[in-house]
Amino acid sequence: MAHAHEATSSGVPGVLVGIDGSAGSERAFKVGLMIAKQRQWPLRLIGTFIRPVVTDDYYVRQLDQYRSEAANTVQDLLDTYSARAAEAGVEVSTRTAEGDAGATLVDESSEARIAVVGKRGRNRFAGRFLGSVSAKLTAHAHCPTLVVPERWVSDSETELLAPHQDRPGAEAAHEEPVTLMEESAAREHTRRSFANVTDELNFDSEIVVGVDVGDRAADVVHLAAEAAELVNSPLTLVSAAPLNAQGHWYPNTVEHNLELPNLRRRYTDHLEAMTQEVAAKSTGVPVRWQFFDGSPAGVLSEASRTATLLVIGTRGHGGFAGLLLGSVSQAVLNRAVCPVLVIPTQKPHKLRKH
Repeated sequence: MAHAHEATSSGVPGVLVGIDGSAGSERAFKVGLMIAKQRQWPLRLIGTFIRPVVTDDYYVRQLDQYRSEAANTVQDLLDTYSARAAEAGVEVSTRTAEGDAGATLVDESSEARIAVVGKRGRNRFAGRFLGSVSAKLTAHAHCPTLVVPERWVSDSETELLAPHQDRPGAEAAHEEPVTLMEESAAREHTRRSFANVTDELNFDSEIVVGVDVGDRAADVVHLAAEAAELVNSPLTLVSAAPLNAQGHWYPNTVEHNLELPNLRRRYTDHLEAMTQEVAAKSTGVPVRWQFFDGSPAGVLSEASRTATLLVIGTRGHGGFAGLLLGSVSQAVLNRAVCPVLVIPTQKPHKLRKH
């Protein structure tokens, strides 16, 4: 007996969203619906249930009934969301599948333009609450993945909804050292001011893209520029490296300090080249760059406190969940408090409507 349902899809790649009835999937659905409507892409909703492991004869006899009821329950949930999408004028298809949610979404991502998933929990400390589904999807997806976190709540009008970022590893640790070393130009747009954010790390209303010096950095940067153009936001390219020879805890030698301009030059030259490429290709996007002395994960996590969107690349997908996401990507996803767009760098992607 079949225990899966599927509403026929048009076969046109669109927006993929996993639905499980949680607050995270509700956030993902709203964002996915907004993208689908704006881009006029179809919306694909996926729900899954797990087959239980049973050994007792009685439960084996009841297994088929359980699977049928579970499939119907999931499909009822999908039908509710599907109706909301149809009411918004978006083409929608659904699939109820038996199996692991993360693996199912990874398979579906091969036919999607973008996948959207909610991040479970709101924790600043790496490795705690990314969630198995979002971790597996960002590590192995065939398309860009947008991770939507829970929104922080604050009664203050002068402080951000997110508190200060702490160094991962210990809740009592001091804040991670971050220093702006060089930037291309001053911002032209107006930003809000916050009592608990320094001016150098205030990316209010901006899209921030983390830039590595690797060969595929251009793919990530140009996709971030497309996103900035879609939402009419300025783009800031950010690179970071710990320049202190002793990891910020001991004084630098005179010789090391003399070498600092040369150590950071390969980063700033690369940032300048990428900025000029974006300016030439995406003429409607204000673009600038900044280089920080600090860990990439620490700087980008700090940027997530104010940025509209954070864009990062990942090394791709392999056979073991989480092993190839990359330490920086993993740390940023765990600590970020704004939406994060994760780009697999094994092949180019497009957010534009074709």
